[in-house]
Amino acid sequence: MDEIKELIKIVSDHTKKNLPLLDLKKQQLNGNKEMNLFLGIKTGMFNNDEEASIGIYGTEEVDFKFRMLKSRLNRKLLNHLFFMDFSTAPSSKTVNTYQEALDYLHFSRMLLKIGETSLGTKLLYKTIDIAKEGEYTVVIIDCLRELREVYSKTFRPKLFHNIKNQLMELEALERIEERANSIFQENRLFINSTVTNRKKSLEPFAKGVSELWDMYMKSDSFNIFEKYMKMQVWHHELTGNFEKVLFFAEKVIKDYEGGLINKVRFNEMFLDQAKGNALIKLRRYDEGADFLEAMLNKIDDSTKEWYVFAEKYLMLNIQRNEFDKASFIFQRVAATRNFDNLEKDEILRWNILRSYLYHLTGDKKIIKKFIYEEFIANTPVYEKDKAGINVALLILQILELAQGDLAILHEKLNALDDYVSKFLNNSFSKRTKTFCKLLHKIAVHNRDYDTISQKSRYLHEKLNDSEVGGKTFVDMEILSYEFLWEKIMTELKTFKA
Repeated sequence: MDEIKELIKIVSDHTKKNLPLLDLKKQQLNGNKEMNLFLGIKTGMFNNDEEASIGIYGTEEVDFKFRMLKSRLNRKLLNHLFFMDFSTAPSSKTVNTYQEALDYLHFSRMLLKIGETSLGTKLLYKTIDIAKEGEYTVVIIDCLRELREVYSKTFRPKLFHNIKNQLMELEALERIEERANSIFQENRLFINSTVTNRKKSLEPFAKGVSELWDMYMKSDSFNIFEKYMKMQVWHHELTGNFEKVLFFAEKVIKDYEGGLINKVRFNEMFLDQAKGNALIKLRRYDEGADFLEAMLNKIDDSTKEWYVFAEKYLMLNIQRNEFDKASFIFQRVAATRNFDNLEKDEILRWNILRSYLYHLTGDKKIIKKFIYEEFIANTPVYEKDKAGINVALLILQILELAQGDLAILHEKLNALDDYVSKFLNNSFSKRTKTFCKLLHKIAVHNRDYDTISQKSRYLHEKLNDSEVGGKTFVDMEILSYEFLWEKIMTELKTFKA
């Protein structure tokens, strides 16, 4: 009770009387201009400053008064970030623990600023306990530095030296963790660079994995282990060793269950995504379907992670030719409350998937509220980050035109050829390049089934002998190219008849 009495006095004397926040429980138009501006932007009533100024002040002029209103709203919205809700995220335990540590560190510092040394010191020790549980080294160091200053000011030499020694140990660990972080970031930069660079040599990447493992063994730091874990998985994926991905993931989970890995910090989601991807690449479809279905039922469908697993599950069913099941999954995804609020690039990927499904099934439920003809008519403009998506779209356009206007088919094939050779010559796997060459046979030989069948034999065998690309390449092989080529050849045979 004494601590609460003290906090009541502190809050009464030192905090703002009107809290700089929006009342989100009463979201309705009223005399409050900040709430009216908030609702106008949220509902789409105001799309620019001029529209907002007319709606709030009745004038199109964006003057000082309006800019001040916008600034106040901006600050209040930022203040709401202090009260973020991470409860639905799969990593909620990790995020909430870190947020709790930061909150108590802030409380401690504010109390020390106004001279409340006793209560501030007490909260610093509470912060240290929380941060130790999550191995948040930097937060613990910040707390120890605050305590060092307190004990220096209050002449507590024994406590001062105790804190000083702890600080020296933690700062030494922090230097090791920062070195590990540097190795991790440099190698992540490497795998996000051009494919030409990645194909030169993976030895530096493998060396980085080894260095992180050695550092983890010496420090037993989760901050280093987490980076090692991700790099090890990426290395297996880059080299196409998907069996090793599954083996490594299983070993890490076993260590976690045995108490060898920090239970507060460890989040299985990264390994689960890697496992789902590996099962698809290895074409272990039944096992992959069971696993991905279980993940969709386990995770809240409002999270980004849910959509990641839904996409993998849909891709898996497309690749094993379960098109009705894939259509059902897409409709399940499109019906979620957050689907229309996904990022633009994510929506584009889902539209590519729905377009392939519609091409395969003709199910009009899939293209509800979606203009399919317009989507597949436009030749995509080159964008490096959308390379795989755009080539997948070009391939779909060619599939649609296999029996259509020959001149337009030539145009699309040339566009695909230009796209790959001009912009992405070293980005795609041999599979995609081989398949693109096969597609050219359709127009070159004027859709003559017998000629194409004879002239494409070598490329067809080459395609069958090639391996599915790992993350070294940007390919988005939605359906196996072998299946697509057989489908095209069947259509051409029918077309000839």
